[in-house]
Parts: sequence; C-alpha cells; structure tokens
Amino acid sequence: MNPNASRSIVLAAVVLAASPVFAQTAAGTQGGGRGVAGTATVAPPPPMTNLQIFAKDTGRPQVVAVMQQFTQALGVRCEYCHVDDPGTKVDMASDEKQTKKTARAMMLMSRDINMKIPEATGKPADAATRVACVTCHRGVAIPKQLADILTETASAKGTPAAIAEYKDLRGRYYGGMAYDFSENGLLNLVQRPGVKTEDAIAWLQLNLEYYPKSARTYLIMSLVHQRANDHDAAVKDVEKAIELDPSNPQAKQALQRLKGAN
Repeated sequence: MNPNASRSIVLAAVVLAASPVFAQTAAGTQGGGRGVAGTATVAPPPPMTNLQIFAKDTGRPQVVAVMQQFTQALGVRCEYCHVDDPGTKVDMASDEKQTKKTARAMMLMSRDINMKIPEATGKPADAATRVACVTCHRGVAIPKQLADILTETASAKGTPAAIAEYKDLRGRYYGGMAYDFSENGLLNLVQRPGVKTEDAIAWLQLNLEYYPKSARTYLIMSLVHQRANDHDAAVKDVEKAIELDPSNPQAKQALQRLKGAN
C-alpha cells in the first residue's frame, strides 16, 4: 500500500473516532463486526503511547487537536518534532528528536506561567490572558525579533545581505504576524546602539521604499545626518517631514533648532 494512503487511513480513523456516529457504531458492534444497518466498522486506532505531559488516558483526538495547534503556531509540520517519514521511518512516540524534548519543556513552562498570571495581574483565572505557543512563535519555529535577525546578519555578512534578507522575509511573511514589517520595524532597528551612520541611512532609505510618506523616517534620518555633521542634509530631512506632516510640532521645533544653529 502507498505509505501516504496508509497515513490518510489512520487520520480518517482519528476523525471518525471523535465523531458521535463512530461512537454509536462501535458501541453497537461488540463481538458482531457489524455496525448500523449491517455495515462493516472501522477499527479504532491503537491508544497513544509515551504521553509525558498529557494525562496517560488522554484520547487520541484530543492529543491530535493540540498537535495541530502547535503546527499552526510554529508554521511547521508533524515531522518537525516527530519521526514521521513515510518513505523511511514512522515512529510518532519516539523521543529521538531534540525538538520534541524542547516542546515538552516549553509546554511545562507555559503551564507554569499560566498558573502564575492571575496572581501577577490581580485578575481571576477566567479573565487573565493565557500564554500559548502562538504568543511568541506567531507562525515561525524560532521566535526571534526581526531586528535581532537583521542585526546578526549585518554583523556576519554585512548590511547589504541583511537588507536582502529583510526583503526575502517580507515577501514570505508579510500579512502574517511573524515579524514587524510596519513602519516602525526598521526605525527601531536604526535606533539601536552601535548602528553605523551609513548603515542607518541604508535602513532608513529601505523603509522609505515601503513607506514613502513616513515623516518619522525623515526625522530620524535628520538625526543620523546631524550625528554625521551633515547639516544641510539634516535640514532637508526635516523639511520633508514637515511637508508630509505639516502639523507635526516635533518637526517644526527641529527645523527651528537647525536653522538657528546655522
């Protein structure tokens, strides 16, 4: 039999086991091998083994439902944690992969945090926000802030490589909740300590590609040019910010200071 077809049958059995129709059919066929209207029944899948976080008697449908939440939160498939390769080996109970061990530890940590949240927030348990995988992961397996990813890439490979990475990530994840692709995402990166002037300008110019009407980007660009002692460029940046946002008092004050220092 085709391995994929075999897996489909198992999944179908899981779904059937969770349905009232299957429950009625199974209950009415003890020793008979026949269900409603004399039709053959599907044997339920075997009980799950090696449950360490879930209660030992937790039903397969309940465990599978939680596993589906995990895959959605991390943007992965079952084989990320489980030995699940129909072409070579399938052993869902195996502890071979470190990712599965990590998942167990994270489950325990989340459980501990959720028990402490009501006391920490002064709210009853049913009103306190609960921590779940998606709280941090938001669709990616390793939940790192975009600014951290870009900073590491820029340090290892240079800012042009980090800019290329930003565009690639934006193309793949924009519209989701994995990373901050808002106007402020790159602005927060630029304002981190240690960012060189030329790199800051490159990031700000990139931001303007996506947010050409961002007055705040021009204001921060002005600060970068001031640090580089480029007075004329700093003035032009603020003037552009005012053009985009005429009622911005911060921009007006900055322009007065710059022209007064000229």
